[in-house]
Amino acid sequence: MQALKEYQNLIVDVDKRCHRIIQRHQDHIACTKGCAGNCCRIHLSVYPVEAMSLSLALQKRAPDLRRRIRHKARHTNSFGPCPLLEDGACLMYDARAVICRTHGLPMRTEYRGHRSIGFCDKNFQNLTPIPEEDVIDLGQLNTSLAAVNRRFVSALSRRLPPGKRFTIAQALVVGLLVT
Repeated sequence: MQALKEYQNLIVDVDKRCHRIIQRHQDHIACTKGCAGNCCRIHLSVYPVEAMSLSLALQKRAPDLRRRIRHKARHTNSFGPCPLLEDGACLMYDARAVICRTHGLPMRTEYRGHRSIGFCDKNFQNLTPIPEEDVIDLGQLNTSLAAVNRRFVSALSRRLPPGKRFTIAQALVVGLLVT
């Protein structure tokens, strides 16, 4: 499906951008395996194209790992950690959603005309200002992701309500039907 390829291309671009930021500021980034931050301890939602990508990536895992992940996803609660988090690491790190890839890095947001830059409070301590080229424009990223998702949803064999999102747990358990 073309939209899944577009999503993978977007992921490649996001990864390049994130890698560049991390390389330039490695001394100011605390995000590591087991960092005990809150990023993976909350339930995030993903677009259907991301849910499908996660579901397809899960199918490529060893059967015992698939069963373990699905079990965790079915028994997760909205206050617990992400069902993919185990021993401080993501069980499907290579298949992470966009939000998981960018979490903690400097993101520019705009709300009611007010622009701000946010990042994990453990990162970029004593570094101000953060260079503009190292700030991810969340609006721009979300616009690109939403466009890819719209094309993906239009190709589905079943219709989803506009704006439908899935928790990561739902993405791992439910799956979507594609024509």
